[in-house]
Amino acid sequence: MTCFNRKNKTLRCLTALQEGLEKIGNGLSLSVFLTDDGCSDGTADAIREQDFHFPMHILPGTGNLYWNGGMINSWKAAMAEGGFDGYLWLNDDTYALPEFWEDLVAADAYSVATYGKHGIYVGSTKDAETGAFTYGGFNYVNQISLLDHFIVPDGKTFQTCQAAHGNITYVSSEVVEKMGIFCEKYWHGGSDHDYTYLAHKAGFPLLVLPNYSAICQNDHHGKEGSKSPYTQKKRFHNNLLFNRRCFPWRVPFVFVSGYLKTTFPKLGYGIYRVLRKAPAKRQNR
Repeated sequence: MTCFNRKNKTLRCLTALQEGLEKIGNGLSLSVFLTDDGCSDGTADAIREQDFHFPMHILPGTGNLYWNGGMINSWKAAMAEGGFDGYLWLNDDTYALPEFWEDLVAADAYSVATYGKHGIYVGSTKDAETGAFTYGGFNYVNQISLLDHFIVPDGKTFQTCQAAHGNITYVSSEVVEKMGIFCEKYWHGGSDHDYTYLAHKAGFPLLVLPNYSAICQNDHHGKEGSKSPYTQKKRFHNNLLFNRRCFPWRVPFVFVSGYLKTTFPKLGYGIYRVLRKAPAKRQNR
């Protein structure tokens, strides 16, 4: 985990972890590695005042790690301690539901029985008020625009996906041994999509858990459309890096698209919208 000035949400997240584990009582244990990336709201002190029933490691950040750097910092600390079956990525605004833990254990058994290996198990999140899907696993259904399609949990089966958000996603140690951890070159976000897609390409199963795993509000509405030069530069950096690593044949298109969006915004975004509506390739499900 990583956090920055969301004390109440972070405490609620940790409390949900504890309550879920106590409710199922199936012998699962965990240690939490949390990077405090320069919080000024007393998050670390508030956590230390609580009586959590699991080892709690609060790690200092530089104040400039953002999500990607903070998660890497926590992940490296967990690996240094060692002895874990896997690693759970968890956002501090994501509140795990009790059924998540049972689904997680079942997913691991299913993955080994079906694929002969451990994999990545993706939790889906929903809005607390509407119950609508917010984050989880998805497939790329258009290889030109990378249009994606979310895999909504059906309450019954383990569905496969090609990539996932990192709000509440478990990565088995077997995956980490081959894939390593997040790429350090991403700014803030993007490394979760990168990591899960490359693991999928490497042959590891990505399984969407059958039930919703957590409550999490979609807080990205309105942010993706920001046209500020700084935001555009960072987004272009991440987009280019992602395509170089995952879809290298798209790099020329990304260069042209980025240039048009910056130099001729209306034309660039117009072309982007047209491509997003391009027919998707038929999917074998």
